[in-house]
Amino acid sequence: MGDGVHVEIAKPFLDAVAARFAPHDAADVRRAAQFARDAHAGQTRASGEPYFSHPVSVALILLEFAAADRDLICAALLHDVIEDCGVTEPQLSNDFGSGVAEIVGGVTKFDQTRVGLGANVKEETLRKLLTAGAQDQRIFSLKCADRLHNLRTLKFVPREKQRRVAGETLAVFCPLAEYVGLTRFAAELEHLAYFWAHPQRTSAVEGWVKRKAQFDRRRIETALNELPALQAEFSRSSQLLSKATQFTQALRLLREQSASRALFATPTVYFDNASISDAYARIAVWHSEAYALPGGFRTDLVGGSVHTTVFLGKHGPVVDLCYLFPPLRTRAFVFEGQGAASLEDLSIVVAGRGEEGELTRTLRELLRQRSITVLSPKGKPFLLPLSSTVLDFAFAVHSEIGLRARGALVNGRVVDISSELRSGDIVEVLTTERVTALPEWQDLLKSPRARSKLRHWLRDDNKVH
Repeated sequence: MGDGVHVEIAKPFLDAVAARFAPHDAADVRRAAQFARDAHAGQTRASGEPYFSHPVSVALILLEFAAADRDLICAALLHDVIEDCGVTEPQLSNDFGSGVAEIVGGVTKFDQTRVGLGANVKEETLRKLLTAGAQDQRIFSLKCADRLHNLRTLKFVPREKQRRVAGETLAVFCPLAEYVGLTRFAAELEHLAYFWAHPQRTSAVEGWVKRKAQFDRRRIETALNELPALQAEFSRSSQLLSKATQFTQALRLLREQSASRALFATPTVYFDNASISDAYARIAVWHSEAYALPGGFRTDLVGGSVHTTVFLGKHGPVVDLCYLFPPLRTRAFVFEGQGAASLEDLSIVVAGRGEEGELTRTLRELLRQRSITVLSPKGKPFLLPLSSTVLDFAFAVHSEIGLRARGALVNGRVVDISSELRSGDIVEVLTTERVTALPEWQDLLKSPRARSKLRHWLRDDNKVH
């Protein structure tokens, strides 16, 4: 690829690409790397490194964090050439295809608009920004990878910029990444951004995480002295969470309660398993010796985990057990399933034309909300806001189902449309032959997407009385 410095930068990346992609796709990625190297020739980063190191690092993050395709990796290598090098979108389209050009163009629009969620946000600017990402989810993943690498190298920029980038990341990128399903991005983004915004607090939280882990282990081991049959099983546990994920979980726990009180929060123990059948067999060992708490057992086939909550004897703590296994569904891209539904929510909200300020308020609500997963009778998962009702689920299935809903079978039991759902519920919506939707239904809906659908129907002059 030219001089030795650039070869050294690109070699690990190109080796990973050659192992991952078909030969013709790998050749296209190599060509994109050459194009990026030439376009950024003479440019350097604040660290003094050649600028070319940045797009290569972003592409490597995507290879690690997402099941990225050829277009996304090429776009990662080229994501700054329009803004920084004078290359045009038509030129990229001609050289690498319209898919790559559209992703790069979408990321460029992100970069040309400073995003914030303050009171002074212009509704149309925010609308255009989210429209680009909702139309192609790869734009979100690329922008998150770009921001993540910038945070990893933020020590080379002035303190004022560190605070600004960290604040913007915490306000926008972290909640948005989590909402659309980019959980690995969200965890490290929050960890790094919080460090640059609050370095002393970060050190304190990280110290608390270590103390909590030691405290939990002592409590569990003490309880297992009375349950020797479980000691061998507990020895199989391992810390499968990244440091960033541990930090973000601890940060949220400490926001809800004091450090001393949070120390006694229910510990979670993780186990790695070869298959779902192995996970079930291992959990059965705990259920035979400890007290399984009602409602604590749940399975996530898409994410690849089985959870149960047990009480370890008379004096032992309540413990969450999480057995991980390879997911049964192979996902072609990180956004399939729940993430895709979240992006569809964003797209519907952005497309809606409500009163001034409605988009910003709805977006804040979407980013703040906690979620549950509800299943259709065929096992299809639907991600809904916490405390969602049967009516929320009905609109998530289809607008016509929501407008004609009259009740549902939840776990085989007939319930009203206002009934609140819990994670793991299996829901079959019961409908009428004609639309029965009422304005009062808006009070039953927790999902901004469902409310947007209902409002759109109610705004039709023929339906407003």
